[in-house]
Amino acid sequence: MSPLLEQFLIEGRDFLEQIGQKLLSLEEDPGNEDIIGEIFRAVHTLKGNSGLFDMPSLTSVVHAAEDLLDRVRDRTMEMTPELTDALLDAMDFVNRLFEDVESRGAIRPDYSAQSADIAVRLRNLLPPRAPQAVGLFEEEEASRVEPPADWSWLGRVPDAERLAAFASLSAAASVFVVRYRPEAECFFKGEDPMLLVRTAPGILLFDITTPEPWPEAASLDVYRCNLQFDLVSSASAEEVEHHFRYVRDQAAFYTVPAVALALPSGESGAKAGGAVDDAMIAPIFLEQARDRLEAGDLDGLLAVTGTALDMINPALQVASALRWVKRLVEAGAGIGPVTFLIDALSRNARPDWSSYAGPMEGPQAVATAPSRPESVAEPAFALPIGDPEQARVSDDLVRTQIVMLQQPSRPVELAGRIRSVRNVVANLLGAMGETYALVALEEATRTALDGADAAPLIAFLDTIAFSGEMARDRIEVPALEPPLALMEIAPRETVLEGASRSAMPAAPPPPPPAPRAALPDPEAGDPGRRAGEAPGADRGVRVLKVSQEKVDRLMDLIGEMVVAKNALPYLAARAEDHFGSRDLSREIKSQYAIINRIAEEMQDGIMQVRMLPVGAVFQRFPRLVRDVSRQLGKLVRLVVEGEDTEADKNIVESLADPMIHILRNSLDHGLETPDVRRAQNKPEEGRLTVRASQEGDRVLIEIEDDGKGIDPDVIKRKAFEKGLIDEQRLETLSDAEAVQLVFAAGFSTADQISNLSGRGVGMDVVKSSLEKVGGQVQLTSVKGKGTRILLSLPLSMSVSNVMMVHIAGQQYGVPMENVVETVRVAGKDIHVFKEQRTAVLRGRIVPLYDANRLLSRDSAPQPNADGEYAVLVVRIGGQTVGIIVDGFAQTIDVILKPLEGPLACISGFSGSALLGDGSVLLVLNLKELL
Repeated sequence: MSPLLEQFLIEGRDFLEQIGQKLLSLEEDPGNEDIIGEIFRAVHTLKGNSGLFDMPSLTSVVHAAEDLLDRVRDRTMEMTPELTDALLDAMDFVNRLFEDVESRGAIRPDYSAQSADIAVRLRNLLPPRAPQAVGLFEEEEASRVEPPADWSWLGRVPDAERLAAFASLSAAASVFVVRYRPEAECFFKGEDPMLLVRTAPGILLFDITTPEPWPEAASLDVYRCNLQFDLVSSASAEEVEHHFRYVRDQAAFYTVPAVALALPSGESGAKAGGAVDDAMIAPIFLEQARDRLEAGDLDGLLAVTGTALDMINPALQVASALRWVKRLVEAGAGIGPVTFLIDALSRNARPDWSSYAGPMEGPQAVATAPSRPESVAEPAFALPIGDPEQARVSDDLVRTQIVMLQQPSRPVELAGRIRSVRNVVANLLGAMGETYALVALEEATRTALDGADAAPLIAFLDTIAFSGEMARDRIEVPALEPPLALMEIAPRETVLEGASRSAMPAAPPPPPPAPRAALPDPEAGDPGRRAGEAPGADRGVRVLKVSQEKVDRLMDLIGEMVVAKNALPYLAARAEDHFGSRDLSREIKSQYAIINRIAEEMQDGIMQVRMLPVGAVFQRFPRLVRDVSRQLGKLVRLVVEGEDTEADKNIVESLADPMIHILRNSLDHGLETPDVRRAQNKPEEGRLTVRASQEGDRVLIEIEDDGKGIDPDVIKRKAFEKGLIDEQRLETLSDAEAVQLVFAAGFSTADQISNLSGRGVGMDVVKSSLEKVGGQVQLTSVKGKGTRILLSLPLSMSVSNVMMVHIAGQQYGVPMENVVETVRVAGKDIHVFKEQRTAVLRGRIVPLYDANRLLSRDSAPQPNADGEYAVLVVRIGGQTVGIIVDGFAQTIDVILKPLEGPLACISGFSGSALLGDGSVLLVLNLKELL
């Protein structure tokens, strides 16, 4: 799986969780426009990101969902439970698709049919769209983009582009124009402004500008969009507005007459160095043109115009005006527009078509757009030839490309860098009119790619010259120590301010060059700092996503470090006892204290990385409660508290299945239907509360409902019928003990088996699942009032803290989570009551058990010189008991490993751990032993 696809799946799951949560929130508050907008943007981004991969099954479903949400957003649809169900089902399908891609690396073929069915189901919910007129979007959602005050921006588009566009139109027609200014953060929302503009219907031409000046290269944020698009389309207003429907607040729509494209462009006679004959032609033409117009002789005007074009320099602005006069006459624009253009020419000015109010004429049929003639082809960027500023810009741009190529990189990065430089330089050569050098550029690029070496391309860049202004000795490549990253040297490809684009450009335009003084200085601080940021300014919290395998590996290494540092006390003891070196022993202990502190800090740090809020599990429950309660015909409000409480990732994930069992039981057995609750003077809507908190090194999860509670008499009867208790136990069982029988294997109070309950595999699974991770469960219930279940789990299960005790000459470990205290009890204070040894500790009678006997050892526990026995007081299953051992050792952190092979069936041990001296410590499972 490629890293890009892996990242898409990670982010996609985040989007799905967000969409699911927001849909449930929207169901409770259908008119909340903020929530609608958040859902729409998440689906829109998911659709945009899916376009990077060949996943038509995914794209078709999220596209249909996006269209539905768009209608909800523009208030032509209402959010209903049926619509919520359809959208949730669609997101469930996307989640299954993600799981399939993650496990198989590809999408199963049968997903195509499922995708089509879901997309059709979603689109069938769409109401018919009412016809829209131009400007309708302004009523629905105000745009933050204002249309331009005049149409002069059209003059920035190359003359040849406008002539070709006009040829496809009727002279009397109007064209639809869009000014589109993408949001600065659009890239982070999965939007592609360039693709959106390129795929617009009926596109004739467009122009790209920068609404804000480019910052210095050192402070340029390449991920911030600073572009404005002006687009001319021959399509209908409805088609164009529908195409931009997802960014309507970022676009302005208006119409202009086709003749507005007639804006002469070119050089003045003085700038072009034109001959005296050129300067004389314009007055002569103007005089003859007016005579022909007054006579209504358009054929004569065409002849005069053609003669003038043959005589005049085609690069002049007046030549452009003559070409437009010829084109207007040929298109049948009529005398009015032609006269308006000639009057502007006589004033040596561009016509302001926004002020023209005369009549328009034109042929009835619209001509088919001819293919663009090569003779009028112009470069994508029309930079003024011979301009000194242009030479400096070109010089700086080429220097920057050389510096980029000289940076160290891997082969795959170098190939992309070579292609990027080739595109930039090709655009620059075309803009400068130096097309003769393109062949050499292609040859140098091919040689560099074949040899995986940028030297041939650098050599080419080192020798090219523009208008005689650039030479080899002018290319200064600064020595960069240390090497700067590519992003610090030059921004990604963007567009020159004020540059124009054709309708379908072949390659992105080059970036704005930075002045020489603006090249990043490696000693000047952070070159990626944004404009206006002080050095060291806080840019906010940054999140780094790391795979779980890497974190787990780091946790394992820290665990090994914990074991390794535990060997130092043994070494210190050997240094003193066996080698008689007290100084060495003292030094080892000193170093142990330092290493122990560092290891504990590292362990705490990585534990914080592994911590997850329990909300990661809780966020699944609103959907579960909604679906199950609707299926059962019950009204239930879920209240979630403390979802920010954190625990180890493995602990949090272990909560999912047990809590689903508990919530299903509460919904099915605990909470009543509205009519039953009404008869009991309860609110029709039941309340189900999930609450999380932290207490010491434990996480507490409380699930409470205000339903009918648990009837202990029913529990006793069902347990007796299933043979879980005998008749004697039935008579002596208290109500509090009776409700605990729900945790017995196979117990169920349901009379019928359904997809929710009745199979007897519920609460016992909850208890066993929690105990596997060191958790506990407590249940209390009051008949007619409700039920409360408390789950208690450790914060972490990676490193275990155990107390070492001596039993029959061996060392064993006891989990500290079970230890209450350690005491010494005199033999005379131990009494036998009903064949059970007991002792009174802190005013309570505590049963005592012989650890030797529990482990089937023949030896008896040995008292100390004062006749006192070592008693380890522990709490097991809510009961306090004492374990008589031979002696206490110390507490220690260990990595607990489960027993494997033939030893795995021995239930009396939780696992084993390796001690610092190389010996193995068996950790007791007191619950099984007792």
